[in-house]
Amino acid sequence: MGMDGPRKSQGVNLNVILLSLAIFLTDASHSTVIPIFPSFAQSVGASLSVLGAYGSASGIAMLLLSIPIGRLSDRYGRRRMMIPGLVLFILVPLFYTLTTTPLHLYPIRILLGVGIGLIFGNGFLLMTEIATSSGRSRAQGIYMTAMGLGFTVGPLIGGFTAKLYGTTASFMVSSGLAFLSLALLLFVKEDKVIETSQDNKKFRLREVIGNHRILASGVANFLNSIMFNAMTLFFPVYGSNIGLDEAEIGIGLTTRGLASTIVRLPVGTFTKYIKALNLMVFGLILSAGTIITLSNTDTLILISALMGIQGVAYGIYLTSGNIYVAETAPRQGKGTAMGVYSMFGNISSIVNPLILGLIAENLGTQGALQFSAGVTLIGVALIYMLINRGSTNLAADNLEGL
Repeated sequence: MGMDGPRKSQGVNLNVILLSLAIFLTDASHSTVIPIFPSFAQSVGASLSVLGAYGSASGIAMLLLSIPIGRLSDRYGRRRMMIPGLVLFILVPLFYTLTTTPLHLYPIRILLGVGIGLIFGNGFLLMTEIATSSGRSRAQGIYMTAMGLGFTVGPLIGGFTAKLYGTTASFMVSSGLAFLSLALLLFVKEDKVIETSQDNKKFRLREVIGNHRILASGVANFLNSIMFNAMTLFFPVYGSNIGLDEAEIGIGLTTRGLASTIVRLPVGTFTKYIKALNLMVFGLILSAGTIITLSNTDTLILISALMGIQGVAYGIYLTSGNIYVAETAPRQGKGTAMGVYSMFGNISSIVNPLILGLIAENLGTQGALQFSAGVTLIGVALIYMLINRGSTNLAADNLEGL
């Protein structure tokens, strides 16, 4: 055993390292385009409402393909599904460089949505399967941190590259990062996937859909998604409107991503002492309050600080939300529960960019940011209503059991 045993017991082996580096590069590739896409889309004639529609196009692709991708992943393995996703991540930035009208961006954003659906969920499952059972939590934490780091450096790379060399150079960098990720993924060894019977899948789906606590987590994910969409789609435009350049916008997004990444591992420890539900709701409220303050701020230093706080809030929600679902879901239906949880986020990604785009068209990007925060604060009440109803149903079931 020697040194190999302890290293494996902590969940850190060569496969874990390779996959962590691959997902870091993947998220860096994805986020490199974020600070420059809104202005790029506007440069080819897209309005603010159309800008929101692009987000919906990606969301529709992710929603429609989530279940088929999951089934194919169970049959053929996680890595095999990630590979075509990374090929799309290589091609999408290159397709941007060929765009001349707003209509061209719709199919490109759909392909992006397909790529996201193929990569990140399967990547988390792959990490879970290649790690040892005793080191699984640690490996999952490394995976989440790698994603956060990638999302942190990507906007900085994209913003400065666009400022120094133009948007085409940023698109080429994004494509190159995805290529490196694919090269690393090819060296990751995957264990055989065990299929679950169709009857058992149907049973799990019925059981999970009827769980009010899982539904409450879905509502929370819907609310978090609307704020995420508002920040990624309209913060760059808002920053430009108040005089920030691409690099300064990239600094804000990088600060947010770094803060989110740093807080993720500590939050996992906090759930031993504070209920995951309370942390999840606290993250939503803090995020909403920060966005409202941000939308009334026009200085770079203060905006960067607020972006950092919003990143902390997002990291708190992201970590505690996944933990809450895992703790609340029935033992035989945790995967299905995660699917329902993600489905609410996908629905939000379809509907809310359209709504936010229309609001931005009429009230400006400041109005769109404030709307996302206001809806979240109202939605927190719905979360607690569902939680209380779930507790009542659980108590009734326990009495019937007696």
